[in-house]
Amino acid sequence: MIQLTPSENKLVDYSKKAITKYNTMRHRKGNVDTLYAFLLAVSGKIYDGACFEASLAHAVLCAERHAIANLIMNESYRSKIKAIVVADPVPKIQKRSTPPCGTCRHLIWYQGTPKTSVILMQYIQTKKGWAFPVVEKYSIKQFYPHPYEPADQSTWDRFEPR
Repeated sequence: MIQLTPSENKLVDYSKKAITKYNTMRHRKGNVDTLYAFLLAVSGKIYDGACFEASLAHAVLCAERHAIANLIMNESYRSKIKAIVVADPVPKIQKRSTPPCGTCRHLIWYQGTPKTSVILMQYIQTKKGWAFPVVEKYSIKQFYPHPYEPADQSTWDRFEPR
């Protein structure tokens, strides 16, 4: 059994309810389940993201990036991620859950802290709804042990529109 903090438990519970709600809506419209991300900001607010799979490979938007964009849009670039859930639909329990891609790992690191939790969740559609058989917890440092950190990260802090 993994050890989750009270705020991480709240995020996982929220994620399960949101997945059920979003997938119910998606199925009514003839769509299939997708990968979701739900992040808990240091502010205490939760932001949702869903994977957007376009026919152009470079136009695909990961759920993690969508959730991070919602954080920035609703708060600011200075906002930080306390924890993020990455929820992947699977046909049956997998040996390994789907971790964030390299770009998303960098963005979680950049918008988070070394202690930001990454919670991986597998979910399966059953006859009675959705089941959540696997939940794993990592720190972003485990996924991104040697982060890319440019010498000057404050480019946007000094940006002034013309």
